[in-house]
Amino acid sequence: MPLHVAQLPRNTAGRPVPGNISWYEADDDGSILVTSNDELGGHITCSCTPGRGTPAFGEQCPVRQREFMIQRLCGVCTKDIDIVEQVVFVGETDAPYYLEPPLHRDCAAYALQVCPRLHAAGERIEVALAQTYTLTEDRITGVTAGGELRRARFAVGDPVARHLAVLEFYLAVPAAPIRMTGPEWVANRAKSVV
Repeated sequence: MPLHVAQLPRNTAGRPVPGNISWYEADDDGSILVTSNDELGGHITCSCTPGRGTPAFGEQCPVRQREFMIQRLCGVCTKDIDIVEQVVFVGETDAPYYLEPPLHRDCAAYALQVCPRLHAAGERIEVALAQTYTLTEDRITGVTAGGELRRARFAVGDPVARHLAVLEFYLAVPAAPIRMTGPEWVANRAKSVV
């Protein structure tokens, strides 16, 4: 377990909770909170506090997700990823973009080995390594008659998008990524350490 991961808040089972995960307190009704400002326009916000309440594994706090993406912070340990380091994105095979923030290599390897969901997905999980990435905005443009959210992607800071749609997340597009399956990448890392 990487040192910074060991310092994270933990769930009731004692497992470290990644920094981008939402937390719910007992009185939280699960409402989606929308606010607006000059910088982002309409955007989803969150008042959760890491370590307070119950973590919702698989659900990202939109505020921290956007912060981690913009500031190049690791989605697991929350620390800076140095500009000279490769970032790691973990997601579906051949993903054109990633919703999860970038990770340090050690944090990604740890997550792939201990996260039940990632571990169970096996070959369906891919690792994309890149030196840099660009961002786009994932905005909610409406709701279908069936209650499904309609979404559109916009350039970061698009002044028109601020008035048309509600920002939820940033999407990362890695530049010239090196891709391999999660298990293959973990195995290659283990060989290079030996």
